[in-house]
Amino acid sequence: MQRGRKPDPPAVKASRQGKLPGTADFGRTEIIVPGSPPAMPDYLTPGAIEIWQENLGRVMSAGIVELDSDLFARYCSLEELVRRAFKAGGEPPPMASLTVLRQYAELLGIAGRKSRVGKVTDDPTKTGNPFARNGNRPRP
Repeated sequence: MQRGRKPDPPAVKASRQGKLPGTADFGRTEIIVPGSPPAMPDYLTPGAIEIWQENLGRVMSAGIVELDSDLFARYCSLEELVRRAFKAGGEPPPMASLTVLRQYAELLGIAGRKSRVGKVTDDPTKTGNPFARNGNRPRP
């Protein structure tokens, strides 16, 4: 059995600053400014652009940044296709399209009331949970 590769000298390791060669972010630093609006791609259809304008404020308040532009563009395109299918009056869109649309909306943080997304209560005490004392009973 052959031995593995020889270890890198300490000077080479120090120059890499802890990053391994061949990884996606080696030698590259990307700065994401919070609050930078998503950039609208030029391939959107006019209907998808209208949906983009309708929902831009909602997704910005949910914390979406420029990094999420592609996801938001896919959401707008799919929403436009679903709306067009419902307006046509013929067959409804496939259920898979509606499921993916809901998943995109959840990822973007615009999937409905905040009470359904995450915690229901902000009560920091354990009094709201009837099972909080299970396993923590005082010993006599």
